[in-house]
Order: sequence, then structure tokens, then C-alpha cells
Amino acid sequence: MNTTLRHLAPEESDLETLTLGTSAGALAYVGVWTASRLPMPPCAFHAITGCPCPTCGAMRCIIALLHGRIGQALGWNPLVFTGLILLAIFNLYAAAVLMGRLPRLRFSLTGWEGRFLRVASIILVAANWAYEIHRLG
Repeated sequence: MNTTLRHLAPEESDLETLTLGTSAGALAYVGVWTASRLPMPPCAFHAITGCPCPTCGAMRCIIALLHGRIGQALGWNPLVFTGLILLAIFNLYAAAVLMGRLPRLRFSLTGWEGRFLRVASIILVAANWAYEIHRLG
């Protein structure tokens, strides 16, 4: 894996701005949804198959995190919980980079590293799905 610290190239996607903006929009959406006391939308996958989907409990996980209930958030969906924590860390980095006009951290993977990450991701999603089936089954 190669790691570089450089300023954004002219035609390069601005991942930091995109991620920070999307996160802010999603947080506002969840805030409005919960403040409006709207019911949770039903999971179409669960309704059709009777089996929980890999992201079952994601909205409850987000709400528990927003209320500071860390253990409960982790119990709802460990993979979503981990992803949200990593996203929060990335957003802090992105805000610092954008406000300070700092160089961006970029990674490039070799072929086997990319394959390893893809396989590891599939294993993590499968393990999380097994957890969801066990928890709700």
C-alpha cells in the first residue's frame, strides 16, 4: 500500500467535501425524521423473506448513538456501528483538511491488497448478517 500526502489534483474528486456534505445531509434527515416522530419504515427484505437483512437495526443503531447509548447501538448492528464510528473519524479529518486547506491523505492499493479488502468486506458483511439472523431469529 502506498500512502501519499498531497493537494487535490485539478480533475480529482474531492472525497472529503463529498463525504462531509453527505454525512451532514444524512444527519439532518435523521434529525428531522426522529423529531417528527415518524414511524420507522419497514424493511422490505424482512417483510418478503421473513429474514433480517444485513443492515437490520441500522436506523435504531443511529438513533441510539445520537442519544449516547453506545452499548445499545453496538447491539443493534455491530457493522453499522463500526462504520459510523469510522465515518465520524473520517469526517473530523475531512473538516480539518477543508478548514485548514491542508494536503489530502491518499492511499493506493496493489492488486492483492484490493482483493484482500474485498474478501474481508464480504466476510464481515456475512458475519454481521449471521449475527442479525441469530439476534432476531
